[in-house]
Amino acid sequence: MIPAVITIGIDPVIFELGPFAVRWYGVFIALAAATGFSMWGRKAVLKGFDMVDVLRGVVFMLIGGLIGARLFHIVDNLSFYLENPGRLFQLQVIGLAVYGGVAGGALALFIYCRVRKLPFLRLLDCGALAMPTAQLVGKFANLINGDTWGSPTGLPWGLVYTHPNTLLPESLLGVPTHPAPIYEQLWLLVVIGVVWWARKHLKVDGQAFMLYVMMYSVGRFIITFFRVNNPILLGLKEAQVIALAAIVVLLPLFIYLQRRGPKAAPPPVAYPAKKTSAATAVTSSGGSPSKRSSGKKKQQSKPQRRKK
Repeated sequence: MIPAVITIGIDPVIFELGPFAVRWYGVFIALAAATGFSMWGRKAVLKGFDMVDVLRGVVFMLIGGLIGARLFHIVDNLSFYLENPGRLFQLQVIGLAVYGGVAGGALALFIYCRVRKLPFLRLLDCGALAMPTAQLVGKFANLINGDTWGSPTGLPWGLVYTHPNTLLPESLLGVPTHPAPIYEQLWLLVVIGVVWWARKHLKVDGQAFMLYVMMYSVGRFIITFFRVNNPILLGLKEAQVIALAAIVVLLPLFIYLQRRGPKAAPPPVAYPAKKTSAATAVTSSGGSPSKRSSGKKKQQSKPQRRKK
């Protein structure tokens, strides 16, 4: 067997405070969230959204994304949790599924936009580059944590975990496996490049985010063949089924919207106008009330010429 060139012996736990463990996973997930939401918020403000609405939307997306990511991850790794039920609610221990995070965050943002009467798709598009960038950062969490391990391989770029605190099965400790997190990081760089290039050619709100989801789904479908997960349908794993469903639903819609084009120029985001005082309104219309009234009196006092 060809020796692996990548060895990870880092302890996923940075330090412990009583029963609570501070992990590299939490550090990188927090960094990824900060990166993604700051990029998304900056883009939203440039598109005319109010900063208060942006911050509130971030809170909604964060809560919805965490709930969705956790649920999807548990389903995707159901056998692990059946064997380790004590880790079911330990968010600091193991991973979060990106599809669940995207779905949960998008649903929460949709509800918020409906309540606030904001254009959902235009606001969603602000995350078309922010999301893959955040994922790129967050994959370092998976790389150290060992919670998205690949299948065994004899390739020279195999990844070997040596620390007993990593979360892959004990039978894979010291065994070269496919570096699935690195595969995803490389693909995410391609996704970012394609979305960056295509964003100027897209015609309808929502297309940029659709393109990101479809591009990521193509890579995730292929990469999942090199990961150890339980098949759930026709030999395909959960992430592959979701990836296919996303492509089948979004691709025809994306093509239709691109061919149809915008029905009209997108209106600016409408916010309530600020109230102005009566004096300010009069002044802006030209002069004070006394000057305007005296001008009218002068005009009326002018004698009219008699017609001969």
